[in-house]
Amino acid sequence: MTSWPHFGEVMALAAAFIFAWTAIFFTDAARRLGTTAVNLMRLLGATVLLGGTQLILNGRLWPDAPLASILWIGASGIIGLAVGDSALFRSFTLIGPRRGMLAMATAPVFTVVVAWLLLDESLGLQALLGIAVVMGGVMLAVVGKDPGGGTFADPARAVVMRGYALAMVGAVGQGFGAAFVKIGMAGGTVTVDPLTATFVRVVFAWAAYWLVVVPRHRPAALLHSLRDRRGTRSLAIATFLGPYVSVYLSIVAIRHAEAGVAQVLLGAVPIFVLAPAWLVY
Repeated sequence: MTSWPHFGEVMALAAAFIFAWTAIFFTDAARRLGTTAVNLMRLLGATVLLGGTQLILNGRLWPDAPLASILWIGASGIIGLAVGDSALFRSFTLIGPRRGMLAMATAPVFTVVVAWLLLDESLGLQALLGIAVVMGGVMLAVVGKDPGGGTFADPARAVVMRGYALAMVGAVGQGFGAAFVKIGMAGGTVTVDPLTATFVRVVFAWAAYWLVVVPRHRPAALLHSLRDRRGTRSLAIATFLGPYVSVYLSIVAIRHAEAGVAQVLLGAVPIFVLAPAWLVY
């Protein structure tokens, strides 16, 4: 454990700031390449990057950790990265990153409940009030009555409802994933470090997504979409910033702070995303 005061909380805010810009690049990539191609390639790219880093820093590719810890962390990756993020990125293409990240502000609710049930993390009244204030502030800052301008101005009601529903799936995935990965990191006789946990999450998410999604699509068509240079460039930047840097920092935050507190600070992405969304869209 680090001796820095509020180290976990600072890491959560750093991850939220980076993911705000990641959302912009993923939105651009998904609109040009398609959500399926983006999810397949981002998980593959993250697996390669994290695997190389794991091999260099820890001297081994796969961790020597209890099976139970691996399965908890793997379940976190499937729920949070394969299911949750896929739904979230699809919502970005429908209603934009600003509205999509608004629904993600509810993720701490799911994290607090699961952490209380499975980790016995009972937050005090002050912490719960702080979570409520942060979530309320995020929603107040983002929702507004002004539909805004640009690419995602005033979409049809059916599109908005579908986009919010997909973003809520992302919120549930993030909430459960945060609690599950904390159980996996600290639940066994061997403590799993954040880098290793991030690598295991991505591997499980990549395997699940490829096994379920790839058989339903033509690989040639998915690869053909990568000829779009701008979309591929956005995807490469987003892959580095998102599942490689931001996800790692979020796991560090969850390890060094209460899962519910870390998740509510990670949920500050809608605040950070306002400026880049305005600049780009």
